[in-house]
Amino acid sequence: MNHLFSAMQVFLKVADTLQFSQAAQQLELSPARVTRYVDDLESHLGVKLLQRSTRRTVLTDVGAQYARGCRTLLSNLEMVQERAKRASTEISGELRVVMLSGLAQQGFAKLFAEYRNRYPDVSLSVTSTETEVDMLGNRFDVGILNNEMVASITHVSRALIHSRLVPVAAPAYLANMAAPQRPDDLESHRMIGYAARGKDKRWCFSGEDGEHRVRVNESFVVDSRMMQKELALTGAGIALLPECLIENEIRDGALVRLLEAYRTLDDGMQISLIYPSRDFLPGRVRAFIDLASGYMTRDRVREPASAKPARSTMNDESHIGIAA
Repeated sequence: MNHLFSAMQVFLKVADTLQFSQAAQQLELSPARVTRYVDDLESHLGVKLLQRSTRRTVLTDVGAQYARGCRTLLSNLEMVQERAKRASTEISGELRVVMLSGLAQQGFAKLFAEYRNRYPDVSLSVTSTETEVDMLGNRFDVGILNNEMVASITHVSRALIHSRLVPVAAPAYLANMAAPQRPDDLESHRMIGYAARGKDKRWCFSGEDGEHRVRVNESFVVDSRMMQKELALTGAGIALLPECLIENEIRDGALVRLLEAYRTLDDGMQISLIYPSRDFLPGRVRAFIDLASGYMTRDRVREPASAKPARSTMNDESHIGIAA
């Protein structure tokens, strides 16, 4: 019976008034429609709920019991619906965020702290990772990730950071090896490669003397940007890293940027806000998305003049479908 709840509501109105015509008037339905609802409900249940005559209508014993049950059921249903509606406006509950490891220095720690200060009724859970993420299976509300890290769902992606790749090495490494002046010089250096899905094992550069494609020595390749960074810091070799992950190290001199006369031809790395849908978001999720989308133009841009940010903020929001 597809209209069961509607039939229950009509039956309760008849049970309250004990008059089909009065119930129809209050419900703004025709008497015939009210009668049909009650008849369908009785047929569905296989019992008589009302005894009707030309002069009066009374509830049967089963009808009285059923009316009490309907009131409880519909009251609970209304309460559940109100709770669900409030979830879109109330900012409370648990917010589960997953983010790419190594982004703490980009101001995200301040973002999380500001969110908690604004919305103390939200329990905030943050998970860091470098591996592929199943947003739905792991019940994450929001991701701060590279789009390539999101597995097997259609989602909304709002770009936050676009960071180009830059070659860097530690002073300890450069103390023993002369810094390369041209990309071709890299062939005589130890390079720390990064293995990722669909990534070419070549570093590509462009300069006034044209394009250069340098093959990475495959004897030293890792599948983690953070491991690549840590190895570079130890002086193990030259690494090509997203600048957003090494800004502090470059600023502090722990890593030295190389080949500044050249730019990489790689697309770099884009960090985006990832969430399942732009429609019907819980209040806590929408509040976080709005705060995170705006934070790029506030605290995070207040950096020392010596800093060299090589990123752009973007306000686009797009649907992305990723096949399993």
